[in-house]
Amino acid sequence: MGKKYQIFVSSTFRDLSDERQDTIRSILDLGHIPAGMELFPAADTEQLLYIKKVIDECDYYILIIGGRYGSLDAEGVSFTEREYDYAVETGKIVLAFIHGNAATIPVGKSDTAQRLVQSLEEFRNKVMSGRLVREWISRENLEAMVVKSIARATSEYPAVGWIRGDEVASEDLLKQINDLRLENISLSKGLAAANAALRPSIENLADFAEEVELNFRRSYTFNGRTKYTASTETLTWLEIFKAVGINVAIPRISTLISSYIFERLKVDTPDLIFKTLLDEDNAKVKHQLAALGLIRVYVGQSTKGATHEWMQITPLGSKTLAELLAVKSKA
Repeated sequence: MGKKYQIFVSSTFRDLSDERQDTIRSILDLGHIPAGMELFPAADTEQLLYIKKVIDECDYYILIIGGRYGSLDAEGVSFTEREYDYAVETGKIVLAFIHGNAATIPVGKSDTAQRLVQSLEEFRNKVMSGRLVREWISRENLEAMVVKSIARATSEYPAVGWIRGDEVASEDLLKQINDLRLENISLSKGLAAANAALRPSIENLADFAEEVELNFRRSYTFNGRTKYTASTETLTWLEIFKAVGINVAIPRISTLISSYIFERLKVDTPDLIFKTLLDEDNAKVKHQLAALGLIRVYVGQSTKGATHEWMQITPLGSKTLAELLAVKSKA
């Protein structure tokens, strides 16, 4: 049976009309069903309720951000951001595409009011926090990214989808499938709400390029007494994630973060004498990677029955690590 996926396209409207049309055409060319603002070009609160119902029925959610924040509701939040928040809240698979060079966007397609510029920047930061996004520069560049991302998402994260009624073996089977679809939506909403409640409310998390100073301690014996020396090392969060990420495909005790980072330091300084990360900084690294959604931290028992705090890479972390470590073509 041929399965089609319904994909919601969200963006500001007039400034990205060409990009939206390209995206909708790409969805159709891939054999799927597009949905978006073309069905209801005006924006008001009552209509937003209808849009939420449409998003509920969609399998994937595409967000395109250019140089404008968009039409505002009574609280000063754009309808585009409202759509995005609802998609995340309900656990939709989000494919986000953000313009990578604001300086190249024509003046007529960019916000100039300081309030809107600031709101757009905050929205961009929200979208980029804790998830992978694609940066686009041109209309053609975006179109190619959309096609690849949809193909990959439907392959790696297949959703419920839709099939023709005459392709179902029987009416009873169709009812069973529909019941399962509704149950899946309900469970997904519950899981998304539970995860949202557990997720720390942290804004402006440091990105991979930012550096962090870590504090270490080395112990040694002198005249029969234990002595300590302190030192600091500076690494980027990208270097830290790669050092930890490659070691936690299976659950590992969280205190091993210190050892993984030390091994990374030895790459640059092979004769470095062993030293341990201070507990506070070990916790800082652990919670930062967890806040970014790259690892999960939990308490559980070992095979011998001992209770430990464990860490393991998440699906997002695995995907991020694969993209960081994959060998790119030189062609």
